[in-house]
Amino acid sequence: MSFQKKNLKSPRMPLPLGFSLAGTHCGIKRRRHDLGLIVCKDGAKALGFFTKNVNVSYSLEVSKKHINNIIKALLVNSGNANCFTSRGDYVQTLKVCQVLAQRLHIKTENVLIASTGIIGRPLPFGRIKKGLPHLCQSLGQGCREFVKSILTTDTFPKMFSRQIKVGSQKVTITGFAKGAGMIHPGLATMLVFILTDACISRRVLHGLAKNAVEKSFNSISVDGSMSTNDSVYILASEKTSPIKTAKSLNTFRDALDEVCLELAKMIVKDGEGATKFIRIEVKGAHSEQEAKRAFHSIASSVLVRAAMFGENPNWGRVVASLGQAGIKVREDKFTVIFKNLKKKEITVLVHLGRGHASWQGWCCDITPQYVRLNAGYN
Repeated sequence: MSFQKKNLKSPRMPLPLGFSLAGTHCGIKRRRHDLGLIVCKDGAKALGFFTKNVNVSYSLEVSKKHINNIIKALLVNSGNANCFTSRGDYVQTLKVCQVLAQRLHIKTENVLIASTGIIGRPLPFGRIKKGLPHLCQSLGQGCREFVKSILTTDTFPKMFSRQIKVGSQKVTITGFAKGAGMIHPGLATMLVFILTDACISRRVLHGLAKNAVEKSFNSISVDGSMSTNDSVYILASEKTSPIKTAKSLNTFRDALDEVCLELAKMIVKDGEGATKFIRIEVKGAHSEQEAKRAFHSIASSVLVRAAMFGENPNWGRVVASLGQAGIKVREDKFTVIFKNLKKKEITVLVHLGRGHASWQGWCCDITPQYVRLNAGYN
């Protein structure tokens, strides 16, 4: 896809104050980077948004337990989901956090851990532990080595940053993401790490972040499948002056929204085998909740997205997907408009004719290449 090629060489990203990054190869994958580390020496306020899938990885279980603590390190591996092998692997996951904590001279409860990759294979904990000394010694490498360590079937690294002025100070928000398949609203097979040096209360940050996640990562779909490890982490080092005024909060909110949305769009554009990037805009719903439900149903329809691959304006499939979601529409009030159907970026405008609420989200087409990729994924 043209958008993939444009992103193969990602620009240099500014790193928020207080954070150090590293990435390395420890042997989970054959050759590529598979172990990454984020360190905030003085501690960061942390938020986590997690998959709604009830069968979750051991790494996610540990992070849910630690997320409300002050966080000083986040370890991430790719190539293995650390999920559904043996309950003893939960203990092993905690042990890895403990070994890392000892090396960094912090407490185990100040460590988060994330994993992504194949489900059902034991994670090689020994290789990770052996890789930790080199990983810790490599801190300060910057963004590129870290982002390489979190990728699986991704074809390009996903990074985005925004800097804003708060008073006389510069505040940075920088995000990293992985994800190309098993993407579905309610979070997806994605890991997202958003770092900022902003000083902002947890309550306010949670409200802003929840809204940003809902409009971005919870409004995309690649294949309608929700995985076991999906997480969005937001870490704030609070190295700048407090954000208190309404104007400053609005500026920060807009920047956070932009970072989340740009990363979410990159995930869709990198959808496995995708040839079309599709924006679905739903209008005329009874409520915002109904508009979201309409988007989710259309974006998850294999038939709709197969039609988009074939550049076929088959609006009947949209009607069927809405009915499946329990949304009844009238023939004389319902409309669908396909824009730029012959191009790589398509817009589908859906008017339900039921009210005044709206929602938008993004998905990609379903292609033969997607089937081939996932038929052989192991």
